Amino acid sequence: MNMTELSPVSAAGTEAGVLARIYQPDCSLAVWQRPLPANITDYVALLHQASSRVSVRELLPPEQVASALAEQLPDLPGRAALAKDVQQLAEMFACLFELKRVGVRLASLQTAMCPRFHVDRLPCRLVSTYSGPGTHWLNTPQRNRLLEQSGAEPAQWQQLAVGEVALMKGEGWQGQEGRGLWHRSPPVPTGYRRLFLSMDFGE
Repeated sequence: MNMTELSPVSAAGTEAGVLARIYQPDCSLAVWQRPLPANITDYVALLHQASSRVSVRELLPPEQVASALAEQLPDLPGRAALAKDVQQLAEMFACLFELKRVGVRLASLQTAMCPRFHVDRLPCRLVSTYSGPGTHWLNTPQRNRLLEQSGAEPAQWQQLAVGEVALMKGEGWQGQEGRGLWHRSPPVPTGYRRLFLSMDFGE
């Protein structure tokens, strides 16, 4: 089997329904291209101005996400809007994959968590960035070049935008070995913080 036979395909659109494309056998990345509401953008700006750190990691039924976040996020104008947005994404994620619980991580980051391109060993992960640089990912030619160069970091990549919601297929997706999305955490400029959200299967 050659690399072109395992070439990943990405799907993107301005409607949330595009996320269901991840179920297509050749799709490794589905991206909902959406702008962030102003009240969420303002809340994130206030977090940075106050140098507030966010570090939330919970395994919850999706309907409990907003209340859990409201207890842990700094009490600034717009907190409820961010908590509600995360819950809506958790409900969509749970509905799409028939999950009773979702692993939610929301964190402010000053360094890259996973700075080298890699594939997750899980079925699928949801990622979104509320501020700062978005996740880097590789298209088919870039992925092939990475493999041909024995893992040397490529000079070119794709990048998710702030507010976009992405589903990234991993190597743990049944019957889809070799189609996982190659991606990495982006560098965070000095003096900045990245507010990053990820969701995993909680079953």
